[in-house]
Amino acid sequence: MQTAVPSVPERLKSRKTPVQARSEATVEAIHEAAIQVLLTDGLVRLSTTRVAERAGVSVGTLYQYFPNKDALLFAILSRHFEEMARTIESVYVDRGRRPLSVLAVSIADAYVSVKVARPDATVALYRVAGAIDQFRLSTDIFKRMEGGVVQVLRSASDATFADPEKVAFTLLSALAGLCRASFGGLVSGPSVLVRLRDEARLLSTAYLEATADVGSPARKGTTP
Repeated sequence: MQTAVPSVPERLKSRKTPVQARSEATVEAIHEAAIQVLLTDGLVRLSTTRVAERAGVSVGTLYQYFPNKDALLFAILSRHFEEMARTIESVYVDRGRRPLSVLAVSIADAYVSVKVARPDATVALYRVAGAIDQFRLSTDIFKRMEGGVVQVLRSASDATFADPEKVAFTLLSALAGLCRASFGGLVSGPSVLVRLRDEARLLSTAYLEATADVGSPARKGTTP
């Protein structure tokens, strides 16, 4: 029997989606302000009033889009996962068939690139994820990420996978754990992030080569 996926609670839903350039800019300013308040004041002191002041908008304007603080934080986290999904999907688009070794590196680079683009924002987002149940996020986002990796795996010119969905799930889980641990280790210095990309590439390559079907060209070390 299939387990039902919990829906997003009403208290975490945004009130409306911006449709005009001006409203999109307002929401973007609110998102950025929330990140900045998280970094300067911490999660405990974050409030809709502080965020509105930082964004240069009234609290009433903020409430037009987000009914409470948790809904705002949830929206920020959702946007991050949406960006992750788009970046992973872009690895496949219009690039044709390529060797598994190249694809493994491309997947790792795509995943890590979103995390390291703004390390400060990523640190803030990990704080949000600890306070907001990220499993309440739309399952569509996670399926998109997995689907993007599956597309990439199926485009390999020298490898096949018996269960690409399972492989995609495990690889994404492993990369998520590596990134979380790396950003948690920032207290020891920025060198942690310097080696993150190399470690992610190694992890992705080793795992995908190990799980490629026995008898496939990738496992034999030959190309078709």
